[in-house]
Amino acid sequence: MKKAVFSTLAAVVLAVTFTSCGAAGVAMNILFPEAQLIGTWEGSYTANQGETGLTLTVYREGSDYKASFDFYNLPGRNNAQRGKYLMNVTYNETTKTYQLRGYEWVNRPGGYTYIDLEGTISGNVFSGRVINSSSWTFRVVKK
Repeated sequence: MKKAVFSTLAAVVLAVTFTSCGAAGVAMNILFPEAQLIGTWEGSYTANQGETGLTLTVYREGSDYKASFDFYNLPGRNNAQRGKYLMNVTYNETTKTYQLRGYEWVNRPGGYTYIDLEGTISGNVFSGRVINSSSWTFRVVKK
């Protein structure tokens, strides 16, 4: 009897440990909210040049979450140059917000710098503010 209880207890501990390490999709979303961001998001952001088209593609690379930030003119506009850079994605448990911070240019137009984002997800919309700006915002919808 003791051996059966011990074996059952060991199996439960192993299952809980395995799940908390991200092996099950449900547990991963609880422990790593960045997983909710995985996918392609389209919309826009505001910055010096005005409203600009934005496609965010969020993906997992090893144990890290990354994103590509692809910006361009919106239809009927000619206020922005096309560019793209890579970002690190993190989740702030205290503020319940996602942070996306640029780290490497893929295509850098002259005079442009990284735009770092902080926001929340509501349904299929990811929106928030540009970090270090009191008025710039972004809004993208999951595709």
